[in-house]
Amino acid sequence: MADNIILNDKIYNLIDNDLPCLVVYSEKAGGSHFTVTMITDLFLQGKKILFLTAYPMAKDNFLEQIKDFFGKTIYITDKKQLDDTPGIIIESGNEELFLEALKLLPDIKERIILIKNMEVFSQTVFDACLDFPNLILSGDIDKCVAKEQIIKKVYKTIVVFSKPQIKLGFEIPALEKYVGYWWNQDNKGLVKIKMGERKIN
Repeated sequence: MADNIILNDKIYNLIDNDLPCLVVYSEKAGGSHFTVTMITDLFLQGKKILFLTAYPMAKDNFLEQIKDFFGKTIYITDKKQLDDTPGIIIESGNEELFLEALKLLPDIKERIILIKNMEVFSQTVFDACLDFPNLILSGDIDKCVAKEQIIKKVYKTIVVFSKPQIKLGFEIPALEKYVGYWWNQDNKGLVKIKMGERKIN
């Protein structure tokens, strides 16, 4: 059962102009589930995705959210499995396979690329993906090896669930647990997840 993103007390569905996006959070602040719900929202709108996470729990969360809806996904452990499946989930933590996917997928520029748990991955991953416009980076930026490089990228949207040490360029209000601050040029405000049935038009 898919969840809904609630922005300023209203259901919000992501649009192309929300990307690239940076989601910043420390452990158990709510950013992890929020990130999975973001990519779920985009996938359920018909977007192609490439999903890399450090741990399998995020993959399981995503598959649980999309199970009641049409949409083909594949969990790959070898580059030979790469094809035009709309939802491609890379084996958790497999940087080498992710880098191969960036090079080998002919539709890579059409895909939304998610890197979740960015603090776990090496510099090589960010060197390869930071120039892509349809990018979502998610995790603890203060612990990320590429934090200075990441922060130089221009993001359409930044979502903060816990205040980082690194400067983001705007004021972050005091936040309750599992509530984030959504910042972009068109919408600013408090954001959270509402668990439960999502309605698809």
